[in-house]
Amino acid sequence: MREELVEAVLRVVEEIPEGRVATYGMIARAVGTGPRVVGRIMHDWGGGVPWWRVVNVHGTFPTTVRGEGILEWEREGIPHDPTRGKVLINNCVVEQEWLDGVALSVIEKLQDGAEMSD
Repeated sequence: MREELVEAVLRVVEEIPEGRVATYGMIARAVGTGPRVVGRIMHDWGGGVPWWRVVNVHGTFPTTVRGEGILEWEREGIPHDPTRGKVLINNCVVEQEWLDGVALSVIEKLQDGAEMSD
């Protein structure tokens, strides 16, 4: 996995505001990869970022982290259905256009940093 892509995904996730969510697909679109790649990055390296703000298109995440994730949703006030264990996406999803702008800024900063270190 390209280090720049991992870093871009993690930095974009860090920018998702408290109380809001984005889907794997939205992040993938913003950084130019696929949703499964974003899922793999989150699984392998996402422990240090607010991973509970990233859900699948149905508003859930893997069962292995569901309990902990729901606690984080409650702490942040992310609207969700506790019985079904899913976020009410339409009430708290960030705009794709905003996410695209965040990703563009993140990628530009990463590229500038790489150029300075050459």
